[in-house]
Amino acid sequence: MTFLASDSLWQAIYDRLSADAALMVEISGIYDTAPEGRPLPYITIGEGVVSDWSAKDFSGQEHLLDIHIWARGRGGGAVRGLADQVAALLSDADLILTGHQLARLEFRLFENFFDSDGRVRHGVLRFRARTRQII
Repeated sequence: MTFLASDSLWQAIYDRLSADAALMVEISGIYDTAPEGRPLPYITIGEGVVSDWSAKDFSGQEHLLDIHIWARGRGGGAVRGLADQVAALLSDADLILTGHQLARLEFRLFENFFDSDGRVRHGVLRFRARTRQII
């Protein structure tokens, strides 16, 4: 049994996104870190922050997790469109975790800006997940 639900949550999010044919047609892949030389657009599932969300009758965790969208173009339309697809797939999704139960997965924020090179659009979606450990 694992104490932290982070790996299981990351895998469940990856599985949910990669199973969506419409999303996968739009992007070149979903990665852990931004890959060198991969064609844009693509998605990375970033690291997160985990804090205690326990109560007297259960052991729980709250996760803040960022999903990054990388695309080319001066306008932010491509990033906004992909962000909408990702948010629709994940908001309140009923994901299956190993050793943990997902209590809630909710959208928190979206940012859309140029990366430091001024040519790549970068969108960040933040989600909050609450999980309970299965004992």
